[in-house]
Amino acid sequence: MRTLWPVLERELRVASRRPQTWKLRLAVAGAGMVFLLVMVWFFGRSGIRASSGQVGSAAFHAVTLLAGLWALFLGCQRTADSLGRERREGTLGLLFLTDLNGWSVTAGKLFAAGVDTVFQIVALIPVLVVPVLLGGVSLGQLVMLFLALGNALFLSLVSGLLASLLSRDPRQATGLAAAWILALVFIPWGVFAFLTTRDNPFSPQEAGWVLLASPSVPFLGAVAAASLPFPEIRLACLAAVALQGIVSLVLMWITADWVRVVWQEGGGPGWRQRWERFAAWFRYGGAERRKLSRQRWLAEGAWDWLSLRDVWKPCLPWVLVSAFLLLQFVSFASVGVRGTFGVGSGVMSAIFHLLFTLWVAGEASITLSEQRIAGAFELLFTTGLGADEILAGQGRVLRKILLVPVMLLMAYDLIVVGYLPTGPESWNNVVLGWWLHLTCLVLTPFYWGAVRWASTRAILGGRAINLAVGLAMNSVYLLPGIAAYGVFGGAATVLVLDNRLTWSDGLQLAFLPPMLLLAGWCTWWGRRQAGWVRREFRNALTSRTNAAAHPGSGAA
Repeated sequence: MRTLWPVLERELRVASRRPQTWKLRLAVAGAGMVFLLVMVWFFGRSGIRASSGQVGSAAFHAVTLLAGLWALFLGCQRTADSLGRERREGTLGLLFLTDLNGWSVTAGKLFAAGVDTVFQIVALIPVLVVPVLLGGVSLGQLVMLFLALGNALFLSLVSGLLASLLSRDPRQATGLAAAWILALVFIPWGVFAFLTTRDNPFSPQEAGWVLLASPSVPFLGAVAAASLPFPEIRLACLAAVALQGIVSLVLMWITADWVRVVWQEGGGPGWRQRWERFAAWFRYGGAERRKLSRQRWLAEGAWDWLSLRDVWKPCLPWVLVSAFLLLQFVSFASVGVRGTFGVGSGVMSAIFHLLFTLWVAGEASITLSEQRIAGAFELLFTTGLGADEILAGQGRVLRKILLVPVMLLMAYDLIVVGYLPTGPESWNNVVLGWWLHLTCLVLTPFYWGAVRWASTRAILGGRAINLAVGLAMNSVYLLPGIAAYGVFGGAATVLVLDNRLTWSDGLQLAFLPPMLLLAGWCTWWGRRQAGWVRREFRNALTSRTNAAAHPGSGAA
């Protein structure tokens, strides 16, 4: 433990001097306050004429939902490359030449990644106290929310750390950690549903113990205690926090034990080495398969081979499409066409389009990042590849992997957009779904181009993959979308509540101008990023050419 405290002290000092720490705290607190004010304003403008207690309770529920999702998934994204980067760069073993041990390294990495997030949660405290002052929220609920946030953040951070040991690829590590967290959240509820609905069912109180493993239970105890099947809600929520804390400590112990030896190469083929060899064989195939793959993709382009060596990469988007089609089939079978086409279908389509947009941003940056980290990026220019060939290869790979699956989703949107105005359903019941499908259909090509160039620029600027994807999505998708839909959606809400516009006309005002603005923004921003990327590539190629022509000038 004596080696841990200097590490923690250093991380606190570094975080306190980093401008990003203070900017993020201000941004999170400001966003939380704006959201809270919007909720209070909305209820004040609505015809419900809710009391201050009802307003405070509703605002508290909404802020809790967003904060819970943020704590559960932000932490694993922050730590998913903490140890993986050390392994890729070969510096993990150097840490153990000092007095550091496995626990010191693990705790130091966890604290370094989590300190900013903890500061952001602290910045949210004044926002979360406002619903208590409005009424309808007790101090016990607020304390339970803080316990739930701390528990979720700790679990998320530790899950990301362990995943960074399982995979050097930050995207895969983030996916593994997120899948683990989703499993912890939903599998206990699935087991609970099975136990309470089988032929000889348990009572909800008897089967409720399985829910203690779900990180959602403390949040429900803070905002919707009546939905939990426990006789003593607070005691059950405390037990859930304690159990999940033990799970997090066990994961941290596994990480601390493994990190001491995972960097070592050679020695006997233990289970870890055998697992990594199997994972490499599963991804890239055996020697014969790699040879055939190399011949196939090199015939089309060098960048194709660098990007498509992973055998299963072209198949993964089809898994996502299959999941979408399966959900639609289940919906058709359960509620029919009339129940499927509408708001639920539009929301589902928007979610899957968002996932594919994230995929475009990640795929545009992964190969560039791998070559930059391996130190082979500049060597690419010695192979005869130019800037135009590399960028053309990047676009060609994106089309090979993602074009057909995305086109299928867009074809589905087109079918729904054409069906809903002529279907037997009431237009007021399906108009929101129609606008959601139309928005996905129109904006997908614009988002595709803009996030590709924004992500590529972030990688060329030295960003890590996860950060590059986050910056691209923020600049293209999240922040412009919040601004455009917030302004026009708020104006439409006011006009509808004041009976100046009908529901259908209000949706037209809320969706059509933002759609046009976002299309224009993506076009302008994408072209600007593309121009910057092309200039950087050409500058790198010119520098390499000059260095080769004048080896004694030091131009390299």
